[in-house]
Amino acid sequence: MKMGLKMKEITEKAGINNSTVIYYISLGLLPEPIKTSKNMAYYPDSYLRIIPVILYLKETLHLPLATIKQLIDNIGYDKISIKNALHYYETFLKSFDYKDDIVNYGKEEFIIKACLEDKEITELESKEMILSSVKGFYYYEDLLTAKAYKTLRDYGIPFTSIERLAAIIKKLVNEVHEIYHEHEWKFNEQEEVEFTGILQKELDIIFHYLMSKYSQALFKNESSK
Repeated sequence: MKMGLKMKEITEKAGINNSTVIYYISLGLLPEPIKTSKNMAYYPDSYLRIIPVILYLKETLHLPLATIKQLIDNIGYDKISIKNALHYYETFLKSFDYKDDIVNYGKEEFIIKACLEDKEITELESKEMILSSVKGFYYYEDLLTAKAYKTLRDYGIPFTSIERLAAIIKKLVNEVHEIYHEHEWKFNEQEEVEFTGILQKELDIIFHYLMSKYSQALFKNESSK
């Protein structure tokens, strides 16, 4: 039984050099190889499916490796494809403006960049106000959110006040999920993928609109008193 592919087979078929393969493995973009000895390893056949996805996202869409890593983490090595990656990116990640190519931050680096204390990060995680995809590692949107919490905290708004909003948002997400399941049966597989993205995009517009309008109404009512 063949254990996998040799490095030479990977580089020839995928069209990249061995240092790039090793780099992608170190970042977690590719699964770990099977090591049979100190200097011998076999690489999963899935490399030949995953590497083209990475290259397409990186070279055609110009996505940073940080975003690609998050796509792979959330979709999984077994299910990652250009189609699935594009769908996930358009639905969940496109709104975040990644500033660098850092794949993720360890806990210590995350604390420093967020300008929060370890106990504060722990509190936010315990209250499910920061939800990292991989335990002990954080993505750029986790950092943006942690900084937002810090800014509000500096203005005297404690995490406990924002926690109430997190609970409401969680209920709102469940409501959106119910809407999705009420209507998904109408579509074939391709249409369902499109429907998921459209639902997310259009509801984002509606949420922002209603937030703005309700806020304006409150301001108007309070100003008239």
